[in-house]
Order: sequence, then structure tokens, then C-alpha cells
Amino acid sequence: MLGEERREYILNLVNKTGSVNAIDIAKTLNISETTIRRDLNKLSQKGLVKRTYGGAINIDSVGYELKFEVQKEKFIDEKKRIALAAASLVEDGDVILIEAGTTGYQTALNIKNKRQLTIITNSCDIAVLLGKTSPHYNIILSGGILNTHTHSLIGPIADWAFNNINVDKAFIGITGIDIKKGITSVDLIEGQTKKNIINCAKQIIALCDHSKIGHVTMNFVAPVTAIDMFITDNEADSKFLEKLRELEITVIVK
Repeated sequence: MLGEERREYILNLVNKTGSVNAIDIAKTLNISETTIRRDLNKLSQKGLVKRTYGGAINIDSVGYELKFEVQKEKFIDEKKRIALAAASLVEDGDVILIEAGTTGYQTALNIKNKRQLTIITNSCDIAVLLGKTSPHYNIILSGGILNTHTHSLIGPIADWAFNNINVDKAFIGITGIDIKKGITSVDLIEGQTKKNIINCAKQIIALCDHSKIGHVTMNFVAPVTAIDMFITDNEADSKFLEKLRELEITVIVK
């Protein structure tokens, strides 16, 4: 396979799956890992992919967001590890908020054997899941306008709910995060609801796989300093994590 054909194959794979690993491609094509890394560097230099440790991820427009059904399959192993770490932070008697999102859904799957929990969410999926797996918990659904892309309840009704409650811990999803640009969202209304979620919690715990780091979307939500704890996977950019630590944000890597 010629270089151009190889790079076209890699680019199509990135666009289809969201990410690639150099070792896996090298094995599939029976080519050296060094050659694949050079291909990835060339694609990155052209602005077609974003390089990560060991591979590459796709580059999304600031106004583009994947549908929930697609998003939930991306980086699923990383999200499961992040979710396990998040769920371990929940304590008996907590009042917690789990924001709608695929990693939040995985977190809800792992909340078990805790006593006297109150769980507030703007996700119908999470509310139904907890109603089945943990019916003994006090489960509160915010209400609001359904965003069919993210399966989240947003808008004035959701905002009113979050403006009138206080929670111990809020587990929030991340669409994009950058040291300078802060936390960003694609949807303006959803961004406003996220602001209100952040404002109602004593502790903000961000759940973020490595693909969201350095990604900037259209609407500013909050500076990175709004976060108290950042949970990510082991492919996360080490320089970004070090900057978070310098800002006295607790970082957990899984």
C-alpha cells in the first residue's frame, strides 16, 4: 500500500471511529509502527486529525456534536474507567447531580450499595436506569426541553430547577476544555443549563476522556477553575493535566 493510500485509509478510519491507535494500524497493515506514526504526523500537520499519545483522534467543528447513540460507543473503555472512579467518590447520604451524557450514564451504572442517596439529573436515560437499578434512592428529574442529540433536558425549566437546589457533588460531562478557552459547549441553551449546574454544587467533578482536551466548541460555559476535580483516562495530555494541578485542581487518571 502506497503512502497516500495508507493515509487515506487511516483518515477514513479516524472519521468513522473517532480515534485510532498506531500499534493497531501497524498490525492490521503489517507495516512498522514508525511508518504509521509518520503518517499520523503528516495528517496532523495538514489539520486533518489531532495527534494523541499513541495515535490520533478526529477534529470536530466548534459547532458539531455527535448524537448520543454514536457518542456512547466512542472511547467506551476509557469512559467505564472514568465512571468507576467517579462512582467511588459517592458517599452515604450524599445529594449528587449527574449531568446528562454518556460518561454520566456509565457513572450511574456503577452507583450501588450506598445509603440514603438523593440523585438529581437532567437525563431521562439516567433517571430511568436508576429507577430500575436503585429504586430505593430519591431520584429527581429536572424537567426541561429535550435535546435529541445529547438526550439532555435543558432550557428555562431545567435552569429554574438547578437555580433552586443545592447539591454536594455535581458530576458534569465535558464537550470541550482548554486552559485558555475554558469549558465550552456546542449548544447555547445547553451551555446555560451547564452553568446553572456548576453554580448549584459544592464540588464540581468533571468527567472527561482524552479526546475532549484541547477541543474548543462554540459557547463558553466556565473557566477551568470552576472545576474542583478532573477525572480522565491515561491517554490525556500530560501538559494539560500539569496545568490543572498548578491551578490546584485535583486530577485523577484512570
